[in-house]
Amino acid sequence: MKKLNLLLLMLCCAVFSSQAQTRYLDQVFNQVSVTPGVTYATNVSILTGAPAPLDLKMNVYTPVGDDETDRPVVIYFHTGSFLPQYFNGQITGGLLDSTVVEMCTRLAKMGYVAIAATYRQGWLPLAPDQNARTSTLLQAAYRGIQDSRACVRFLRKSVAEAGNPYGIDPEKIVMWGQGTGGYISLGAAYLDSYSEVVIDKFINTETLLPYIDTTIHGNVYGTNQALLNVPNHVGYSSDFKMAVNMGGALGDISWIDGFDSEPATIGYHVVTDPFAPFGDGPVIVPTTGDFVVAVSGTRTAVAKANELGNNDVLADVLDLPSPLTAYVNALKPIPFQFPGQAPTTLGEDHIYPLIPPNFRVESGPWDWWSKPLLDAIIPAVNATYGTTFNSDSLHHDGLLTNPNMSPQKARAYIDTVLTYFAPRACAALGLGDCCVALGFECVTSVEDLVDAGEVGLFVAPNPASEEMFFQSRPESPMLDIQLFDFSGRLVQTHNNVKSDVFLLQRGSLPPGMYVAKVRFEKGVSSQKLIFR
Repeated sequence: MKKLNLLLLMLCCAVFSSQAQTRYLDQVFNQVSVTPGVTYATNVSILTGAPAPLDLKMNVYTPVGDDETDRPVVIYFHTGSFLPQYFNGQITGGLLDSTVVEMCTRLAKMGYVAIAATYRQGWLPLAPDQNARTSTLLQAAYRGIQDSRACVRFLRKSVAEAGNPYGIDPEKIVMWGQGTGGYISLGAAYLDSYSEVVIDKFINTETLLPYIDTTIHGNVYGTNQALLNVPNHVGYSSDFKMAVNMGGALGDISWIDGFDSEPATIGYHVVTDPFAPFGDGPVIVPTTGDFVVAVSGTRTAVAKANELGNNDVLADVLDLPSPLTAYVNALKPIPFQFPGQAPTTLGEDHIYPLIPPNFRVESGPWDWWSKPLLDAIIPAVNATYGTTFNSDSLHHDGLLTNPNMSPQKARAYIDTVLTYFAPRACAALGLGDCCVALGFECVTSVEDLVDAGEVGLFVAPNPASEEMFFQSRPESPMLDIQLFDFSGRLVQTHNNVKSDVFLLQRGSLPPGMYVAKVRFEKGVSSQKLIFR
């Protein structure tokens, strides 16, 4: 299986390296600028026990030498078990984790604005009472979801009121969660009603009261004043176009409704991750193995998003000649059950399952760290906080679920992650530069898609030498037509067509394949054209 994964990765890289460098598919910039320590919100933290105000920070990565001012943006939330780095028993858990820096740097080099954002932390994983463990974890995830939505609103506000300092398109936002951050990205995608957090498993079994009380914790968007919530940037939308998770899980599958406001969703998951289930199963405390709550893993969540139409906008991607998609398709009939979890199958559209050699238990293979650096840091941490962390123990425990940890291993996984992500982001966000290069038409939402048969769109002859005749039904006139070459460049524009017939002249266009974008009142339809 390991050899198969590496072979697929090599094939995929070969496919993309044979194409011209295209923004959002490839790293087209050589350098990245980082603006650190930007405060995107202030809210109430309970990390030290007594509630206290906390500035929530983000680091902004932008490509150097880019003159675009309406770039898509990825908000990236780190892992950490909702506890500070090292205090969580892990080496990871902050904005400067190797994976966070690597991912944001690569995304910026691809043309995105990448934002590494932190969030409020604090819960009671070592509590002997399950109600205490479950309630405090749910509350931590709830705060993280509120914070992530505040970050989205901050970005929209920065465009509307601060002159767009980061050069973003506020309607093309991706929320990406790694590990613990995956609970945030999936929760922010689908938790849209208080009723969704008062289901049975989120009710205290002794007091019979909900774990979440809006007078204490605020509403699901964090836009009202409450004991432990300060509203930030109220009046701006919290919606985003795409959710991505690498690990983590969804609080409950009932949160996915199939609403138009819900984003497209893709995921990555190590199928033998012991801390968060691949399908349906329990969340456990990483350091003790104690049960916390049953959740819906990446496999289950993405399948539901597929079923309810959230991922319809990604349909064209499945037709691309991708070895990674072929690999997922090959896994669809293969049954799988991790101990303690519900049975499922390994393959599902838009989730990439990561299968360790011999199905060994593994988690976070995209993570890496430097043992010498850890040896140098831990004494300083202990001197600052009066702790007794041991770098050898932390390193040993990290290797238990990330054996053979190295920068090379982590970057190979990140290569696969970004290769799988890139075309799906093009489709979900409507990024014309790369959609056309991939051979399909970008739209900003599923509602923009119009089937050619619905409007009677017909093009002939195709292929052609000099001209093509476009026709639609009289009741569905063509409003305008744009013609793109396969590098994504707009080569012809015909505005105000307003007719059910149109003759498109080739002119000086060279032989090759093109995509015609035809706009109707109902939306957009596209046709692949060939001039000989």
